[in-house]
Amino acid sequence: MLLAGPVLAQAPLPEGQCLMLPLEPARRAQQSGLVVEAQVLDAQSFWDASHTHLFTKHRLRVFSLLKGQVADTSGLVVITEGGRLGLDQHVLSNTLRLATGQVGVFFLARAPWPGLPLAGGRGWTPYGSEQGFIEYDLAERTASEPFRTYSSIDGAFFREVSRFTGQARRVLQASPAEAAATVPQQRGTLAPTVSNFTPQTLPAGAEAVLTINGDGFGATRGSGFVEFRNADDGGATRVRARERDYVSWTNTRIQVRVPSSANGGQPASNGHPAGSGPIRVTTNDQLSNESAGSVTINYALTNVESTDGNFLQRPNHIALNSTGGITFRFSPNFTANAAAVAAKQRAINTWRCQTGVNWEVGPAFTTNAIADDNQNVVAFDVGTQLPDRVLGRTTSYYRGCLDGAGGVIFWVKEIDMQYDDAAIFQFGPAPPVGTLNQIDFETVAVHELGHAQQLSHLILPGAVMHYAIGRGQNTRTLNPASDVVGGRQVLRMRSFKSFSCSGGNPATPPMLPAPLISFSAQFERGAGVIVSWATRDECFVTNFAIERSQGGDTTSWTRVGTVNTRPPSNTYQFFDGQVPAGLFYYRLRLTRPDGSLDSVTPVVLTTEGANATVSLFPNPIVRGQPVRLQYPAATEGAVVFRFFDSLGRRILTQSLGTTAGLNILSLNVDALPPGFYVLTWQDTQGKTGSLKAVRL
Repeated sequence: MLLAGPVLAQAPLPEGQCLMLPLEPARRAQQSGLVVEAQVLDAQSFWDASHTHLFTKHRLRVFSLLKGQVADTSGLVVITEGGRLGLDQHVLSNTLRLATGQVGVFFLARAPWPGLPLAGGRGWTPYGSEQGFIEYDLAERTASEPFRTYSSIDGAFFREVSRFTGQARRVLQASPAEAAATVPQQRGTLAPTVSNFTPQTLPAGAEAVLTINGDGFGATRGSGFVEFRNADDGGATRVRARERDYVSWTNTRIQVRVPSSANGGQPASNGHPAGSGPIRVTTNDQLSNESAGSVTINYALTNVESTDGNFLQRPNHIALNSTGGITFRFSPNFTANAAAVAAKQRAINTWRCQTGVNWEVGPAFTTNAIADDNQNVVAFDVGTQLPDRVLGRTTSYYRGCLDGAGGVIFWVKEIDMQYDDAAIFQFGPAPPVGTLNQIDFETVAVHELGHAQQLSHLILPGAVMHYAIGRGQNTRTLNPASDVVGGRQVLRMRSFKSFSCSGGNPATPPMLPAPLISFSAQFERGAGVIVSWATRDECFVTNFAIERSQGGDTTSWTRVGTVNTRPPSNTYQFFDGQVPAGLFYYRLRLTRPDGSLDSVTPVVLTTEGANATVSLFPNPIVRGQPVRLQYPAATEGAVVFRFFDSLGRRILTQSLGTTAGLNILSLNVDALPPGFYVLTWQDTQGKTGSLKAVRL
């Protein structure tokens, strides 16, 4: 435990938060060349010269100086790792992400990354990353950082900072903290009353709605807000729900979505997950009250936000390899540690065999580099690549595309993990010894893989995603009601499904549910349909169900067979000899030990061959689903499709190439409004026709 000083909060804080250990104030001050009280003015992300890392440049307005000298008080440049640029995002765990408007004390060292496109040198970066910034809460007139909270922003606070920097505070211009100190805090009998809330347990970042009942909330929200405990620091601070999270607000009831990345109106990628604990309501008059009871957040899904801040979405996993999943590759310095390799493999199997995420370990990688290079690397750092007192971190690389509804679809395009080579790890399989200051590496690996699974921190002791990891702690097993449920939610609702980008084409190949490594279906005249699949290292499956659509869409299904497992790995085939004529879908469903089912993205087949007719599917056309058209062509050529509305107006024209035989074509119908249509076609051989279509 870290003992609090005279200006620190009295509540003890855990020794380790995620993969950080406390950074001593004296060391932080000594290693910082510049310490300033400042406000973040803006944020602009950029690529490094090799186009393999995103960074974010911030300009700071400096209010006072606590160490060193500063020439520019209106635009001091500070660099942080990660960022958002266009449809690319890099998000690093245990790494500081600043938002415009944040105010506090920055402990700055020269940015260590060479070759950044910055005018006037390398710029500055917070020393220790997250532990290099003490953030102010101007409304409460308090401050906080990982492992420490400060009860006031006053002379004693600044004297405590100066005690370590060796330089008295020099005020350069008035700060927001001083302005806040002159505004009386409103407290009293008119504060709102929180009677109860429902449900008592719910997830964060999953669109789950919390209903808060009470009195005195105000007829409208105005500038009122709801706050949750911050799961990243164990509830030492609070986070506000975002603007989009409020469903309704009346004098006696508030409905609000529980966010996994919240910080008021600031970007989601700069925020923190809502955690278990009391909830606080603040009215438009800035009167506050906290609930007597505590809400339980049982899991938190990672959310990412578009660069312009207009879209917030849960990212999905995709198939990054030829076997429908993600291949991790161990670096040379990681491969050299056989015990670490074994622990990491056990951790990967823990998630794979309890959630169905399709992860595997591939050939060793050639370098220790962590970069956006389409390789999922696990490595130890070299020297001081990781921030001081950071034991490890996970980098999630996201890519997005525009969908047909004007939104953005994000997916995980790469995952890298890096651990401190100097940390006192117990690599197992023996448990760690706390008296030897050992940190259990497998516990750490399972936790960081939870971030890779796209889960955020919790305040939930006993869960792998609990925010704190201490010396001697052994948490290698997933919590069934938390970690497993959250991991399954990420996969079943997003990753095992196909999503379409603008143009009607699939955004990405969906992930196959583990232990699958392949799935296909083929029609053979005179035999029927042969459904084939293969597995690797079978676990978390009891049998396979084969289903066929009842028509030319995926709205209803018929089970045509069930095949039992044959572990550890196998290839399977199922013959469906009673195939009706026409176009239809096949899908494979994995039965899990609890009886639930995970489905593979369906494949489309036709039995008609040369006698096939032109068919559109699905019909009615559903927004967000790929739209395909079956078209038999006598020779190679092209066909022009035209959509006419009920008034005979041509709304959409599209020309597509064809090959001899039966073609399955993708149509871009993004510009097609809902309604009834006649679809006509004419190919280069003079063949014409039409059919009716509906766009929902």
